[in-house]
Amino acid sequence: MYPVRIAATLALLVTLCSSPGAGGNPPPNQSAAPSGSGATISSAPPPPMEVTSDTPEYCRHLVNRVHDLVQIAAPPPPLEVADLSLQGQRMCEHGQVRGGIMRLRRALMLMMHGDDGTAR
Repeated sequence: MYPVRIAATLALLVTLCSSPGAGGNPPPNQSAAPSGSGATISSAPPPPMEVTSDTPEYCRHLVNRVHDLVQIAAPPPPLEVADLSLQGQRMCEHGQVRGGIMRLRRALMLMMHGDDGTAR
């Protein structure tokens, strides 16, 4: 199964299992613990799920995101980001969409979190 389908399936399962009436969960805004304990379930909706696919359009979307992050970055981006984004763009243009998307996602992660995993 494709990683995108696996992630979408897991997200759907989590959504279905956490919906009211599924698995014995209490309805939203009702206490999950006995009264007086102060524990309640949050009724905040989950963030919208970004649906992705292995398409040339998604490649272009990622190229644009990397480009935008590079433009607003204070220090110059790491050389690896430039290499990955160039390779990814070329691969997408030559029909190697999955490989291009992988490189573009890696470039995005480097721009957003760097090598040490901390958010910028």
